[in-house]
Amino acid sequence: MYLLLAWLLAPLALLRLALGRGATLPQNILLIQTAKIGDYICTTPLIRALHTAYPQARLSLLVNPAAEPLARHQPDVDQVFTLTEGRIRGFFGRLELYRLMRREGFDTTVCISPNQTFLLIPFLAGVRRRASILPNFGGRSYRLATAFLTAAETHRQGRMMVETGMMLLQRMGITASLPDKEIVPAPGADERVELAFPGLRGKYWIGLGVSSGNKLKELGKDKLVDLIKLLLDIKPLSGLILIGSAEDRVLAAELCTATDSSRVIDTTGCVALEDLAALINRLSLYVGVDSGITYLADARNIPVVDVMGPADPQDQRPTGKQAIVMHTRLECAPCSHTFLAPYGCAIGTRACIKNLNIIEVVAEAVRLWKHTSSLGAE
Repeated sequence: MYLLLAWLLAPLALLRLALGRGATLPQNILLIQTAKIGDYICTTPLIRALHTAYPQARLSLLVNPAAEPLARHQPDVDQVFTLTEGRIRGFFGRLELYRLMRREGFDTTVCISPNQTFLLIPFLAGVRRRASILPNFGGRSYRLATAFLTAAETHRQGRMMVETGMMLLQRMGITASLPDKEIVPAPGADERVELAFPGLRGKYWIGLGVSSGNKLKELGKDKLVDLIKLLLDIKPLSGLILIGSAEDRVLAAELCTATDSSRVIDTTGCVALEDLAALINRLSLYVGVDSGITYLADARNIPVVDVMGPADPQDQRPTGKQAIVMHTRLECAPCSHTFLAPYGCAIGTRACIKNLNIIEVVAEAVRLWKHTSSLGAE
């Protein structure tokens, strides 16, 4: 229905574009990334590339509310807007997006989270340059909506999403090498973390992610307990810091009880997302499943052991020089891709997690610890 409406209104939209006066170079850019925290963090190199190419332009972001606390402090960004996924799909969400684009006068949109709305509304709103990644898992509606874009790049298997994003920028005339991921803590974050958890700085801590936004990826209590006990044997480790959201506090409390160690510190739900980089900076190593906090640690150049589970490392993975990516080799894995992400196991076993050998995870952590620390491990 919305595609048909766009075609019916196309003559008016084209007339508006023809009558409008546009600058030769982009002056008012909106980058659209409405996926969650990990995907947002992996998009930050594109933000840097856009700013470097058009330093005179106003650069805004449209993000998922979950990522807004990070986006709010993103370098080179002038303004951040949020629009929830559910509202995008409805008529009033589309109308709100249309009004936003008309009110702000964007002349360029770059969409990293494609859906039909983000392909059609910029055209109808009179945006002169409309670029978007196209999903490798997509139907006829995406192909038909591509006609309303001025630049497009289809993601393909075997190429990382950020690389697809850089190729999209190349289609817009931006030639640049791939920048690093970039996340900064909020002003005053260091002081707030020090006040909440004094004495962490200058010691040797391993951070452990206790959960994931997609429960399909979670290790579960039993494996986490075994992992904690083995990690605590690494020397001269000061201890473990459990990291997660307020929703993880019950699980974290159970982990603390099961391990009964004064060297395990529970920070779940105690540090705001915008301050989390300041806590991450105090770590010597981070171990977690493929989730937003794992990518935050990678963006802060902390050594990372990432247990991918069902996630596709060809689509997205930590890229730091001190990152180890672990994935189980099964016929059914990976089953979770950027544009096709299930929240339940197709075979009902979660074998990619259940078959994970915790001893191997710890061995990789020790190897990384030895490689990155002159103190070594015993």
